[in-house]
Amino acid sequence: MYYSPRARLIFRIRNSFFLFWVVLFCLSASVQAQKATDASKSINSQWLNSKPVAQWIWSKSPSTNQKLWFRRSFDLDSTPKFATLYATCDNQMAMWINGKKVGVSSAWESPLKLNVAPFLVKGKNVIAIEGTNEGGVAGIVFKLDVKQDGKGGQPAKLKALATVVSDVVSWKYSEEKVPSWETVDFNDAAWKKPVKIGTLGEGPWNIPGLRSATPVVQLNSENITAPEGFVVEPVYTVPKEQGSWVSMATDPQGRIYASDQGGAGLYRMTVKESGPPIVEKVSVDSLEKLSGAQGLLWAFDSLWFHRNGGHLYRLTDSNGDDKLDSMTEIPSTTGGGEHGNHALILTEDEKGIFVDSGNHSKLAAHTASRVQSWAEDLLLPRMPDSNGHANGIMAPGGWVTRLDPETNEQVVHAIGFRNQYDIALNQAGDLFTYDADMEWDLGSPWYRPTRICHVVSGADFGWRHGSGKWPAYYEDSLPAVVDIGPGSPTGVVSGAGLKFPTRYQSGLFALDWTFGTIYSIDLKSVGAGYTGTADPFVYSSPLPVTDAIVGHDGALYFAVGGRGAQAAVFRVRYIGDESCAPPAKPSLTEAQLRRRTLEKYHGVTNAKAVDDAWSELSSEDRFLRHAARVAIESQPVEQWANRVLGESNPQARITGAVALARMGDSAHQQSLFDSLTSLNPEDLSESQLLGLLRAYSLGMIRLGDLTKKQRTVLTKELDPLFPHASPDVNTELIRVLTFLRSETVAKKAMELIKNRNSPETPKWSELISRNRRYGGSIERMLGNHPPTREIGYAFMLRNLREGWSLDSRREYFEFLNAAAKTAGGNSFSKYLTRIRDEALTNCTNAEREALESITGEDFNPVPDFEYAAPVGPGQKWTVETVSKQVKNKSNFERGRSLFFGAGCAQCHRVRGLGGSVGPDLTSVPNKFDRNYVIETIIHPSRNISDQYSSSLVVLADGRLIEGIVTEQDGGKMAIYPGTVGADPIVVAKDEVDEIRPSKVSQMPENLLDKLNAQELNDLMGYLMTGGDAKHRQFKK
Repeated sequence: MYYSPRARLIFRIRNSFFLFWVVLFCLSASVQAQKATDASKSINSQWLNSKPVAQWIWSKSPSTNQKLWFRRSFDLDSTPKFATLYATCDNQMAMWINGKKVGVSSAWESPLKLNVAPFLVKGKNVIAIEGTNEGGVAGIVFKLDVKQDGKGGQPAKLKALATVVSDVVSWKYSEEKVPSWETVDFNDAAWKKPVKIGTLGEGPWNIPGLRSATPVVQLNSENITAPEGFVVEPVYTVPKEQGSWVSMATDPQGRIYASDQGGAGLYRMTVKESGPPIVEKVSVDSLEKLSGAQGLLWAFDSLWFHRNGGHLYRLTDSNGDDKLDSMTEIPSTTGGGEHGNHALILTEDEKGIFVDSGNHSKLAAHTASRVQSWAEDLLLPRMPDSNGHANGIMAPGGWVTRLDPETNEQVVHAIGFRNQYDIALNQAGDLFTYDADMEWDLGSPWYRPTRICHVVSGADFGWRHGSGKWPAYYEDSLPAVVDIGPGSPTGVVSGAGLKFPTRYQSGLFALDWTFGTIYSIDLKSVGAGYTGTADPFVYSSPLPVTDAIVGHDGALYFAVGGRGAQAAVFRVRYIGDESCAPPAKPSLTEAQLRRRTLEKYHGVTNAKAVDDAWSELSSEDRFLRHAARVAIESQPVEQWANRVLGESNPQARITGAVALARMGDSAHQQSLFDSLTSLNPEDLSESQLLGLLRAYSLGMIRLGDLTKKQRTVLTKELDPLFPHASPDVNTELIRVLTFLRSETVAKKAMELIKNRNSPETPKWSELISRNRRYGGSIERMLGNHPPTREIGYAFMLRNLREGWSLDSRREYFEFLNAAAKTAGGNSFSKYLTRIRDEALTNCTNAEREALESITGEDFNPVPDFEYAAPVGPGQKWTVETVSKQVKNKSNFERGRSLFFGAGCAQCHRVRGLGGSVGPDLTSVPNKFDRNYVIETIIHPSRNISDQYSSSLVVLADGRLIEGIVTEQDGGKMAIYPGTVGADPIVVAKDEVDEIRPSKVSQMPENLLDKLNAQELNDLMGYLMTGGDAKHRQFKK
């Protein structure tokens, strides 16, 4: 086509203008990128800690692989010049502002730090965040500082327009993704309010992404302490783009595979004799998204990759080019967070893989189990963690399975851990782990320090959430090899293969992230198990150790990092004069060989098992006794139940009774109790007496409700044993006698509390000196240690209504006030408050009035507000229809009014208001879930506490009255009929000919049927919050 000279000139001019605008656009983009960088540099801990301080927020019930959608609206008076944004989510997030996507974060350690001014407008603005929790604790945190023109155009010199932070008042969330949810015009009126998980700057996150807030890492090996003759050498300082390494493994060539905790990938490191190592990224091409392993293992010509928040994967080299390029997903759990999927190691016969996961991982699908039965097995009501940690997570807790690499089938090996990051075999082929504590429990009776456990077949180590953790002396559990103290276990590795002095090669090394310590664990065979000592081997302050491996050169390699900290790899070598000859092959003790023989019966039916194992039920060796019990539990109950009941050896009868309580049914209960009561407690050792009390407890927990006669007989049997010379026996006697409602246990227990000795203070001072930042709260506790054991007594006594005098009640609450002045972990004071509150619900009205000066309660059970009967129209409510109708938002005033207007308060009390005939409902949310409460209201006769059961009272004049019977002063008793609004019938005791138990609850079946849908929702909201007007359920 022909163009004239003039036309060509016009085109050149237009092209010049077009080029000008392209250049201008690019320059503008460059400036914008620079502003983003400036925003990152301007974010510091001083700003983030300044008011208002952002809160970590999430839903009430975090779960694995959970997604939530958050929104926050705010207005600006003018267009901003600069807007500094800081935000992150545990574990991942994506963010929109006014419908436009502004950024993503693939790990909570890597927050968004941006200038988002170009996305904001004058008028209404909306922040929208999609948050993902891979498991464990969850939360999002957000802070935005919006500024306008000032002097100089720099952020620090601009005038403030607005500051927006994450909180529970102005933010909303949804559990479902709906169209256009991120846009400005979307109506989020029906969305819920989140709950506060924590405050920015507090643990466990501190302030993610700031070097001053993430753990500072000791990179100078000269400042790392090791025993004489050892040297610590730096191997590799991990660049930021390669993440923070938390897991390592070696391949047959001695190369080290290492994974970032977040999304930075998987790497292979080749250590050379001289010069820096060669580091190659493995997560490329088809493996590009592979990261976040907390367990790595080279076995069966593959790298096995246990992904945090993902699955178990098998990586292989498909074409022989020495590069992993193929990935197979193995059927497994997807537990995430720092309590999720963990270590992988070869089994002792090298034919399988032990798979290790923490308590936030659901138990993997399995074809068999060496553990024969698990449940919560708590005799008295548990108190969930006061801060919500792990609430609702039930047994089995953390677990270990055995994986067959040919079939990919798994068999449960052991359970009952909290968060055991790693496992290792010693030279004898026995399995060990380093289990975590719950530092918030410090000072409480159920606190368990970090500990080395011998992970034998079929074991349950007794972790249960909240106050439910089992004591180590329970006959159906096992003790630790060695208790270490506070810390954060991240690794355990065998010393086999190290070129260290011989004594180290037969032991273990255990890694504590918090206190920057690698412990040397010296193991000694004792019978069928082990005892041990833990000595600091390598340590510095701070040194956040994450994993350790034995290198092919005989050195101990360890990584530091985690939670976004600077990562590095060091190695420990021995250059001293001691012999490094390998230890002689360990010879197993006779008891260890016997234990292994019995373990072959675990989880399989074998006609020889009962006869073979029976003699070991009477062993004084707990590990041998345990192996025998599990072998017998694995066989049909009818083969051995009668043998237990007729057993002449006291220890064998006790251990067999524990097995029968666990595996039997209600038909065995009475004969089991008869068998136990025929034993003479005075002839039993302390260990046997503890086993006896556990057998009684399990019979009460698992085999059905007790009759009044059973309670009377068992109370008469056990009451004389209390108090005992053993504090542990006293603990269990208080537990059982409280359950039995002994009339004497309160008075005798209060004597123990009054005459208590000074608490034993743990020797942790040197340990906590390795990290003063984390050790501060522990140091305060050591200086003002609580009366821990006696708090345990008070905790159990809170359930008791009977047997109190006013003086003993006064002493009880004075003790709680004194205990509250001592120091403990983050949940300690809240536990004490709830113990007091729940104990008050079991006091009489007269006691509560008399104790006001001690408890601080202003007690008056009569409501000082107006209430009204239900309006209706009602309907026939069922468990299913009630469950569907009840929402997470309700009206407090209407719910409270209905509690009184519908007749609930005639028998029940909430927060000091209402009747005292039936159970106090204030602590309902601490004890029961919503579904249980709904079913109990709809079908009240299915689960009746005999403490509140109805009776048929036959009077001398022939009258028959049904109701709840309570004793009154002056030789009288009151009978409360089931009719709503009916007054109690008071009769003289000598008018009563007979009192028969009734199987029908006094609570009417149709109690809810008079309510309409909104009234039902409001009443249930009131009940499920324990009448707490400040609960988020009621916030508008």
